[in-house]
Amino acid sequence: MSEKLLQTINRIFIGLVLLAALCGILLSILTIFLPFLAENDIKLEIGDMEQNSGLTLSAVVPSSIVPDDSPYGLSTTIATPPLTTPDTLSLYIYADGKRVGVVDCLEDFELFEDYASQTEFPCTALVPYNYLRSQDYKIFAVLITEDKEYASQPIELSADWSTYEENFWSASSIITLLLLISAAILLPITLLMFYIASHTSHTTLFKGEYTLASLISPLSNGKTILQKFHSFILSPYFWLLETVGIFIMLFYMAISAEVWKSETALVAFVLSGLMAFVIPYVWCVIWWYMEFREREPLRLVVTLFLWGCLAALMAIGFNTIAGAILGFAGLAFISTFMLTPPVEEFYKGAGLCLVSEHHEYDSIEDGILFGFVIGMGFSFIENWVYLLSNPMGSNILGWFVVFFLRAILFSANHGFYTALTGAIIGWLIERRFQAPGLGLFVGVPIAAFFHAMHNSGEMLIALLGIGGVLLYCCFLIPLFDYGGIIGLFILFAYVLFRRRKKAGRRQKKAS
Repeated sequence: MSEKLLQTINRIFIGLVLLAALCGILLSILTIFLPFLAENDIKLEIGDMEQNSGLTLSAVVPSSIVPDDSPYGLSTTIATPPLTTPDTLSLYIYADGKRVGVVDCLEDFELFEDYASQTEFPCTALVPYNYLRSQDYKIFAVLITEDKEYASQPIELSADWSTYEENFWSASSIITLLLLISAAILLPITLLMFYIASHTSHTTLFKGEYTLASLISPLSNGKTILQKFHSFILSPYFWLLETVGIFIMLFYMAISAEVWKSETALVAFVLSGLMAFVIPYVWCVIWWYMEFREREPLRLVVTLFLWGCLAALMAIGFNTIAGAILGFAGLAFISTFMLTPPVEEFYKGAGLCLVSEHHEYDSIEDGILFGFVIGMGFSFIENWVYLLSNPMGSNILGWFVVFFLRAILFSANHGFYTALTGAIIGWLIERRFQAPGLGLFVGVPIAAFFHAMHNSGEMLIALLGIGGVLLYCCFLIPLFDYGGIIGLFILFAYVLFRRRKKAGRRQKKAS
């Protein structure tokens, strides 16, 4: 196959990948915002149900819930008229007029004969809560027959957040102090990085490729369409497009947490973001410094980090829909093992495909660095989501635990996975293969395999219990998490110190 044909295939493939990324963003926007548009219908459903004198709900109700860790379990008893085969019995849980949970009270019975003679059913209402300063709950027993839907009189609960707020502000002061110390350490390191970058010369394809003017007016630079395209995706204009997508994700997170409700919710949102950012940023700085033989332009690093952040938005729609379908079938734990890894690795790897013909991407070590940076951008947004769910769910201790697990213990994982894809594409580039973007077909399955091994803990625990915990901790983590990262360091060191000729394969090309 001729080089020209391979180049054409590569550029068509890049276009298809960009289209897939756009479709992922649109699907995610629909997925995360449609539920908000349907809230009015949910509010009305109890009001449309009839009362049945034989359906009553009772419980020992505390004067108020002292939130500790969502959800709160309230033991209830439902008295019912005699049930028939198709009847369903549930608890509907509402917070401030919005349905926040449904509990199937017959799910522990395998056959109708097991409960046919019963008219009283114990059922635990799992009350999920987010910090709202004041929150009122109503719990209804709901009986659905072939002909009608019935609702009981509600049990009412309220939440007392005073203890939580005291604990939150104590924890926030500690977190703020640690963040200030981190900023004091990282500021001079960052300034030194910018100093080194500004005094580093790069091989250029055209005059002024890495000047301030090329940032301000990227499309006026370059001789070819390909060069203009690369100038654009390494410019603030493309960063702005990426940032718009990222802000859509953050806007959704802010709405979900209702950060406007109080200063506590707003501070929790901001601190969770800063906590999520620090470690990925440190990793990016470390890997940029490590490639001392050929410093990469910071504008390229910024583009790829933002792409990783944006990839979190691309993936959420498909992950949510697939998780819901499998959850309905009772197979939710399979989603994180079989579906989430390839979806996330494809969208992260799409950023590598985007720059696969840029002349700075000319080696395996470049691919490792670029893939790692994309993974760290993705990790930043994902960790923010996980960290925010803890203070909003009133679990202050869990805030620190999640930070330790995701931002410290497994902080480099997303970078490691995508670096594998980057290394494959870099290997193809070194061999002057003219369609390196197709390396996505090889890199994504490998990255997804390691990603799936990390995610397999939930499935192993569900299948093997304590044996699954031991297998995950004693075998999979050392082999596929830390073993993989150590292997990546060794590979990076090898390709960094080997003797090689610069490929320079893009410098003479015109498109």
